[in-house]
Amino acid sequence: MLEKLRDNIRPITFAVLVHAALIALLVVGLDWTPKVQPQSAGQTPAVQASVVDEAKVQAEMRRKKEEDLRKKQQEQERQKKLEEQAKQAEKARVDEEKRLAEAEAQRKKAVEEAARQQREEAERLEKLKQEQVAIEQKRQQEEKRLAEIKEKQAAEEKRHQELEQKRIAEEKRLAEEETKRKIEAEKKQKAEEEERKRREAKKLLEEQIAAEEQAAAAAAREQEVRSLLAQYTALIKQKVTRNWIKPPSARPGMSCTVRVRLIPGGEVTGAQVTVSSGDAVFDRSVESAVLRSSPLPLPPDPAVLESINREIEFVFRP
Repeated sequence: MLEKLRDNIRPITFAVLVHAALIALLVVGLDWTPKVQPQSAGQTPAVQASVVDEAKVQAEMRRKKEEDLRKKQQEQERQKKLEEQAKQAEKARVDEEKRLAEAEAQRKKAVEEAARQQREEAERLEKLKQEQVAIEQKRQQEEKRLAEIKEKQAAEEKRHQELEQKRIAEEKRLAEEETKRKIEAEKKQKAEEEERKRREAKKLLEEQIAAEEQAAAAAAREQEVRSLLAQYTALIKQKVTRNWIKPPSARPGMSCTVRVRLIPGGEVTGAQVTVSSGDAVFDRSVESAVLRSSPLPLPPDPAVLESINREIEFVFRP
């Protein structure tokens, strides 16, 4: 509306200037002094004709003045109407910008929350990885300690065997073989036990990580569906508002909650006010507006419509 007013300003200004020029030419071009025509004796009717012409000029001037005044009043009324339309258009633009700003703020908040959750999940996974590395390091240290203990035991046995070599040479040999066999068996058993524990710990950790990743993915999907549902509800409100016919009993600040039932194609199968505005006529006008708005826009993600079981409820506030 404001652009339309701007486009009309130049033609309006030009029309006003043309009218002003015409009036000026009329005023300057008319000879307001009565003209005395030379006449001979016996021509008195010429004076009467001059008087008649002057009366016609005066009448024509009055008519032009009244016509110009009427056009000026019409132009003023049209200008006033255009200004009023421009004000209404400006108000609608400001309201729309405010609504878009609020929607953008909500979207940014949702994005920031999702980013925060992703950061926390990454930190938690990194912590689990570090704990796994620490467990592996501890296991290696324990193996090294056991190996050192075994080496000391072997050295002590070797020293003891050297002292009693002459007396128990054969027994020492048999004892050494038995000791080596037992050590190998113990090492093998311990290695197998440690390998089994390591595999079980790794499997448990992998299952825990998979479960947590699945839960995080489900939470992110739920958040996405809620965001899409809010956008979808806003689209439905806009279309219903455009199709709403304001009843005579409607007052500023009135609102009601309406439940809408849909089928997969977006067609409305029913509309019912669940929380009344207190005015039955107002409630029925909202239900009629919903039915007139069929088919309603469909959400970009089919999961949104399935998540609400093909029913959506929103507050209608014109």
